[in-house]
Amino acid sequence: MDKKSLKRIVEHKVFLIETLSVDAGHILQAVHQASLITQRDYMNLKDISEREKTVIDLIDKLMGKGEETCRKFIDLLRGNIILDAFPTLKGHPIFDSPVQVSQYKIARIPRGVCVIINNVNFTSMKERSGSDEDQKSLAKVFRWLGFEVVVHRNKTAAEMKNLLTDLGKTVDGDCFVCCVLSHGIKEGVCGSDGVVVSVDEIREPFTGIYCQSLVGKPKLFFIQACRGGKQQHRVKVQADAPEDGESEMEVDGDDFDITIPADTDFLIARSTTDGHLSYRKTKEGSWFIQSLCRNLEEHCPLGADIQTILLSVNNEVSREGISCKQMPVHEVAMRMKLILQPVNH
Repeated sequence: MDKKSLKRIVEHKVFLIETLSVDAGHILQAVHQASLITQRDYMNLKDISEREKTVIDLIDKLMGKGEETCRKFIDLLRGNIILDAFPTLKGHPIFDSPVQVSQYKIARIPRGVCVIINNVNFTSMKERSGSDEDQKSLAKVFRWLGFEVVVHRNKTAAEMKNLLTDLGKTVDGDCFVCCVLSHGIKEGVCGSDGVVVSVDEIREPFTGIYCQSLVGKPKLFFIQACRGGKQQHRVKVQADAPEDGESEMEVDGDDFDITIPADTDFLIARSTTDGHLSYRKTKEGSWFIQSLCRNLEEHCPLGADIQTILLSVNNEVSREGISCKQMPVHEVAMRMKLILQPVNH
């Protein structure tokens, strides 16, 4: 059986959790009355004190019951009683027939190369404490997803450009991933010598002009770095910015910012919006990279595509912090969905 309803719930799971958590008791009671869950399921879910967890567990329970239950759940959501209680459901794509969008073919093992450039120590800037945790998390999750992981540490701007240029000439596979962790300013990402490398200089070696082996294949860039010195409020944070005053702050987050590239099949995600700081816990790693890895681990096995997963990252990071906030952003120039299943899943 074609699991269209189950797939639609997976694709829109983050939206459903946000929407239905407003009144978890109402949707729980409606699902129970529709006999989509058992009395025992209902009592167990009712005992959960956190509304969001109630909805998460409810949706997981419904998904576990299969396609027919998922279809009935979507039909339930269409009803006027539910739409009146949750007006943001009205007109949502979850009720439409799924748009038929092709997927990138990801079949080879390894899938491709994931290169991680982790600049921790600098000649004239503060050490980026906590970045090693980001490196470990990224290496772990992308190996799990079937990539060959290559790590480079503490590279000058010239070394960064040279290694990316060389990689563009030799890289192969069904997909390419590049993660850059460093200090940054509005103009780009800093090498360990403080010299700036622009995002275009990071991306260009992998365009169709210079990298024929990746033509028509997805190329993902995740950049954790500040893009300026703006912040909402001062807190005890550490910012990925080169200025001493800013770097002495300790923040709990990363910013996720993206630019639409000229060539196709690119997704460039940066950790913060233009002009703003990007935050990192000194012992646990950055908000953005840690959220990215958690969401990949949670949603890739369910068949969620990368853009949907990034929406979940955006939502999660935007809720971090009290005195200072961070909003990841992303733009894409991709023609198809990218779904990365764990190897041997």
